Amino acid sequence: MKKVRNIVTIVCALAAAAALWMQAGPQFLKLQGGAVPLGPEDDPIQAQGEYVSREVAYPVADYVAEYYSGDPDRAKDYGYVVYDPERKSFFCIKESDQSDGDYASLLYNLGLMAELRATKDMMPAVVEGSLELMDQAGIDRALAALEESEIVSLYFEMQDDKSYYESYRDAYYGDEYGQVLEELGQALYDGTAQAQWYCIESGSINGLAISDIWICILAAGLSVLIALGSLISLFTGGKSGRGARPADTASAMDRLLYEQRGWVEEWCQYCLGRASRSAYISVAVWVVLLGALGFFIKMPTQKIFVFYLPLGLLLGELTGLFIIWVQRGQSKPKKILKRMAKHIKKALPAPGAQEEFAEDFLKAGEEWAFQERKKDSMLYGRLGEKYWSAFFGHGVPTIVDVSRLDRVEPETISGSVRSGKVRVSYESYVARFYYQGTALWDNADKVFSFQTVSGRDAFLALAVRKGVDGVKIREA
Repeated sequence: MKKVRNIVTIVCALAAAAALWMQAGPQFLKLQGGAVPLGPEDDPIQAQGEYVSREVAYPVADYVAEYYSGDPDRAKDYGYVVYDPERKSFFCIKESDQSDGDYASLLYNLGLMAELRATKDMMPAVVEGSLELMDQAGIDRALAALEESEIVSLYFEMQDDKSYYESYRDAYYGDEYGQVLEELGQALYDGTAQAQWYCIESGSINGLAISDIWICILAAGLSVLIALGSLISLFTGGKSGRGARPADTASAMDRLLYEQRGWVEEWCQYCLGRASRSAYISVAVWVVLLGALGFFIKMPTQKIFVFYLPLGLLLGELTGLFIIWVQRGQSKPKKILKRMAKHIKKALPAPGAQEEFAEDFLKAGEEWAFQERKKDSMLYGRLGEKYWSAFFGHGVPTIVDVSRLDRVEPETISGSVRSGKVRVSYESYVARFYYQGTALWDNADKVFSFQTVSGRDAFLALAVRKGVDGVKIREA
């Protein structure tokens, strides 16, 4: 079963990693290479689709490029029409509403008189993203923005009144910025057409936001690591063995702990298997939850596949790994056996008492053993001549001194506890051990707790069959 689980994990993890890499791998490689400056001599056609950086010195118009889904009054991204004085053409940039301050500032300052511009910060902003050819709808929006641009409208109005233009030309176009604005205004006034328009979407490579690229790559990388870990576990897991059997001359405690290793390892493997199932469920829940969230808030399909689903996978894998990591720390046979020896010593501190207990336990053999394994617990014990004991899955024992025992009473414990806004019922089945001199209405000296009534009743029947003179055992 463990091998099947590992194989399924390897296949699913590698499939997820491959799908995520196909979505974001090429963009990630471009991102790692860094943005390439697009100089005046570079051909935009050759740079199309590449991750580039470009100085933005002359934004002359703005427009809403995209609204938030379901909210037509709230702008998500702004577009800016930018003049390129070297190429004497326009291009567009797209920037989120939260990050467009530099471009908006430049656009406002360029609309001022030359004297006022001299007092402003006119340092060009730098945009980084992939250079993409614009479709006709995008071009139409850019042209409409130019028609409504205050910078362009001012030039057109001045051209319609030559005397006004001559009077105020130096006031608006008397600096180096004004000369460029005059040049672009004249080109538009003359009706010069531009064959191709390009757009740089800030922080985006081939339509994928850099944050989305990182989410995809992190999820893909973690999936590969999980597949690699499962592959190693497939070929190395379960080969450690139980170690050499202690010699007959070894201490009784060493021989007792060796005998317990079998059911302890079985319980540890069961717990790890359960943790693995919980890990798979956590991945599925996170993926479905985030995918449903993206669908519910009406995100574009691409955004769901490049952000919400990869983020769900990443969170699910991290949650699953945490679950398995915690369980691995609790499911170490050596650690449980060490704890078992420590608690036996604590329960029987007298000199030689531990060896006496171990000898009694070993002599009892499997004939007088009882065991109960349920979803959340493991119980294993034996009825010896001097001691009755029960070991729980975490290694802590309950040891009953038979020589002091007076009676054994079954009891069913039920109740409820509040969990949040609801009450959760519980029920357990116990065998209570009363030593001589302990009244029935007092708390029991020792208790064996079972999750099922059949497990408790089987133990009581075994105790009756074992029989101890003078000890009253009441069956349920």
